[in-house]
Formats: sequence, structure tokens, C-alpha cells
Amino acid sequence: MMLAVPVFAAPQLSESDRQRLADGTTDRDDVLDEQDGLYVLLRNASTWQGGDFGGDAGAAVAPPPDYDFFKADPQAARGNVYLIEGWLAQADRYPTTDNHDRNALVRSGDPTWGDQVTRWTLVTNEKDPGATIIVLFNDPRAQMTVPGAESKVRVAARFYKLWTVNAVNGKPFTYPVFVGGAAEVVVEQNAGATSKAPSQKTIMTLAIVLVAGAFLVIRYMLNRRGGAGGSQLRDQLEAIRREREYYEHEEELNAEANGEVLPEDPAAALDVLRKKHEKD
Repeated sequence: MMLAVPVFAAPQLSESDRQRLADGTTDRDDVLDEQDGLYVLLRNASTWQGGDFGGDAGAAVAPPPDYDFFKADPQAARGNVYLIEGWLAQADRYPTTDNHDRNALVRSGDPTWGDQVTRWTLVTNEKDPGATIIVLFNDPRAQMTVPGAESKVRVAARFYKLWTVNAVNGKPFTYPVFVGGAAEVVVEQNAGATSKAPSQKTIMTLAIVLVAGAFLVIRYMLNRRGGAGGSQLRDQLEAIRREREYYEHEEELNAEANGEVLPEDPAAALDVLRKKHEKD
């Protein structure tokens, strides 16, 4: 059963707005931003104050959602304000070419909502991942701070429609969709970030810095290893040279002691020494 609690904190919808919302919205289809009702709620959300539903004061003025009632009679709940609690599963901008076949709302360009909205996917029951809803925020300049995944949040939002799409397994899944006016983090799980994705320029700059750093480290290690190796090789060659000179000098001394005089020509001297060794 839906709780009918008067709500005074949020700007009221006019009779014209409610009529447009009722006439310009259909349920259980895959249409999300093509219908007039969405833009009625986005315009209304743009006039909310961020603290209207913060803390205990918010819980006192907005009822919790009754999802079974939404599914049974969405038209009766459409446009009403609810205080939703859940755990953040995903946050992104909608639409983009990553999640749609275009990157702008059908009625893009209006300064009230810009070209895209910020979309939060919330799990409202920790024990039931299927208890998932979507909240669309009027955030034309993508300035919302998004909490970390699995953070517990509280959102004040108006019910928009039931949106049915094909899930990953190919089976249709129906999301209750809300248009949010205010949100607060109840329990933060990870560091927050803006709803903007890192720019291509930022990613490229970071990649260049990482590659340059890795190159310098590798070059330093190779130079260090090459320097040590070169020093060892020079030492070995020097030891061989000294050993060769020692033996040559010893041969000369032995020849002089035996009364032998070696020719001054190096080649001839070596020939004499070779013949002496053959005789020995």
C-alpha cells in the first residue's frame, strides 16, 4: 500500500505539469528520454534546494517508496516525491554512445537540463540485487560528486515511470525510474569523484609520464649493469695482458741465462722460442 504523506519541502507540480506528466508518459517500454513527462520532472528538479531532504528532516516529509504499488499502478504514483535509500551500484552520464546510440537527450540544448543527465543505479535491498532502481539527476554541467560504489545513499526524487529493457541475459527487466532533486551519502565506501570521466588528454598525459618514467628506470639499470660488466671485462683483459707479458719476459730471461740471444725481430724471436719448445 502506498503511503500518502503530504510533501511541502519540494516545489510543487502545477496542474498543467501533472497533466503533461500523465499524458506524456507510458510504462513498461524501452523509451526513456523521448517522453514529455521526463522534462516536466527535470524542470521541477532544477528548482529544488539541495538541503530540502537532508538528514532526519527529509525522512519526516517524504514517504519511502512502495515498489509493489508502483508496479501495480504506476500512474497513481507518478510525480509523487519519495525518500529512497539504497546502495550505489553504478553512476554514469546518460545518454552517451557507450550506453545508447546517441550522446544527447532528445530535447538537448535547454539550459535547464543541458545535453545529458547524471544517472545513478541503486540496489534498494542488499539481499536482493534484483531490487534495482534508476534515479536521473538534473546535472547539466556534470558537477555532482559521486560516492564510491556500494556507498549507502539517501535520495529524494519523484517517481517517473517503469522502464523495461533487455538485461545482460537477454531477458526483459523493469526498472522503477525516478527524477532526483537531492541526494546525500549515508555511508561512504570509497573516495568520491565527479560524474565526469577522465578526459582523453588527461589519460594520454598520464600514459606518457608512466612510459617516460619506466624508460628512465630501465635505462638507469642497464647503464649500471653495463658499467659493471665493462669494468669486469677491462680487468680480465688487463690480467691476461700482464700474464702474457710476464711469460714473455720469463722466456727472454731463460734464453739469456742459457747464452742464447734472441733476434731483435719479434717474429724471428718467437720462431726461435717455438723451436726451443719443440726440442724440449
